[in-house]
Order: sequence, then structure tokens, then C-alpha cells
Amino acid sequence: MKIITLLLLVLAAATTKAEVTEVSEQHFVISINIGIDAPSNQVYDQFIQIGQWWQDSHTWFGDASKMTIEPKANGCFCERNGEQQAVHMTLSQINPGKSVHMTGGLGPLSSLAVNGYMTWNFEATEDNTTNLKLNYRVTDFVNQKTEDWAKAVEGVLMQQVNNLKTKFEH
Repeated sequence: MKIITLLLLVLAAATTKAEVTEVSEQHFVISINIGIDAPSNQVYDQFIQIGQWWQDSHTWFGDASKMTIEPKANGCFCERNGEQQAVHMTLSQINPGKSVHMTGGLGPLSSLAVNGYMTWNFEATEDNTTNLKLNYRVTDFVNQKTEDWAKAVEGVLMQQVNNLKTKFEH
């Protein structure tokens, strides 16, 4: 059993590529590419149900089930827990089943007055699986250690993408 688990971890790592592709004093870019063993329309539909796969520890109010994505232009990636409410990002473009574009500073980045642009692309492959590509560009840092922020955000996003992927593992 341990050998099978180890083999699955090695294979998952081989199909996942996450990296900080650019960093300067004012910006960073994170790119994540991951293969998911499910059709792209199913991965997209699960993505929209963000409260089912996002981690509780990366929410403002501790309960990811209270997170939603409104799949429309100017839609909200929000967290609503009674009177406690937060806008995480705003949808700027949506192409159902194919891509979602969002603007904003995710999590604590919102308090730094930075600008962020995130894209999620759900590419169908010939073998009816999905190549998920996440790209997040964050700009306008002032007096911050962007390299440290980039590494932290990359780690959090990679955790979330892996959570999404595990929804399709049997």
C-alpha cells in the first residue's frame, strides 16, 4: 500500500507544474499547470462549486462551504457567513466550460492595495482529460518583499488546485 501511495504522489508531481515565473520589486506572476483525469466541462463545473474544494484555513471566516463564485461578468468570488462577508475577487470574463478571469488581490493581498489578474483555463485534451492552467499576475507592490509574497501565494494556490484535482480521484 505504501508503494502505491508513493507512486501516486510521484505521478501527481510529474503532471503538476507550479512556479513563480516572474518577480520584481513591483510584481510577480504565478503559473500552475496540472493534468486532471476528468473532462474539462466537469472540472469547470466543480471549479464553480468552490466551497466544496477550497480549504477552510484559507478563508476569512474559517468555513470554505460559505464561498461561492457567481459565474457571470462582474460576478463575485465571495464568502458569506451570515453578517460576515468578503469579496475575494471579481469575475471580469467568463467563457463557460473554458475559462474564468478574475481581478483583485486574493486574501491578505487585498489589504496591500495591489492589482491582481487571475485566469483559470480548462483545456480539453484528446484523451478526454483536462489541462488546467492557472495564471495570477499581481502588480503595484510598494515597500513589500514581493519574492516572499510570491512564494506564499504560489503555495496556497497550489494547495487549492490540488484540492480541486482530488475531487476527481477515485
